[in-house]
Amino acid sequence: MQKNIEEMVQLKEEEYYLRPFVVESPDSKGNVFIVGINPATPMKVKDFEDTNEYIDLIHNRNRFMERMQKLRIRDGKSRLSKTRVGLNAFVKDLEAKSSGVINVVETNMNAWPTKSAKCLSLPKNKQAAVYGAQIFKKVFFHYKPSVVIVHSKQALGELLTFLETEKLPPSIPFHPKVRLVDWIAAGPITFTYEDGTIGTIFCSKHFMYHGHVGHSFQPLKEQVLAIFEQ
Repeated sequence: MQKNIEEMVQLKEEEYYLRPFVVESPDSKGNVFIVGINPATPMKVKDFEDTNEYIDLIHNRNRFMERMQKLRIRDGKSRLSKTRVGLNAFVKDLEAKSSGVINVVETNMNAWPTKSAKCLSLPKNKQAAVYGAQIFKKVFFHYKPSVVIVHSKQALGELLTFLETEKLPPSIPFHPKVRLVDWIAAGPITFTYEDGTIGTIFCSKHFMYHGHVGHSFQPLKEQVLAIFEQ
């Protein structure tokens, strides 16, 4: 994937970089995915010295967060969004509790960043949104995560549809009328890679509700940790 990374982050004549993922380091195992719809904080190409600088950042979570905060403050926004505060705390806690076993990949069903998921359907974003949706497949099959945590009903629907298309059918098909809270209550969903390895999907409420501590997310963390203790 490394040799194709430039194509994954930049679309010709677009002012924003795509964000295929954010990982702790270049050698991250990527055995747990956290998947949303798409990145919510666009990063402009002109704000970076070159593409390599941006690529290095998405391979270094700490430095990526430092840059994100600077750009948000410059643009008159809060240092971090509630979602980002919760996501950072969740990832840090989960990786620490695993004692180095888990390396999280933060990714999305669409790599094109917009202020809201609804913006993906705007005519001006059509080309970038189509391209951004193709990137998840490359990231997914590069890492082949053991666990996927999905934090929205829309992302869950897109993920299960993706698995069906790639002939890795999930144990439960997506039902759009089922509420996210009921998907969460129903427990994990499994799928099987071509080599017979089992992958597990956990549905989660939005990370904006995690906060700095995330007491209500502890059962989810325990479930994920249990997968790696089997």
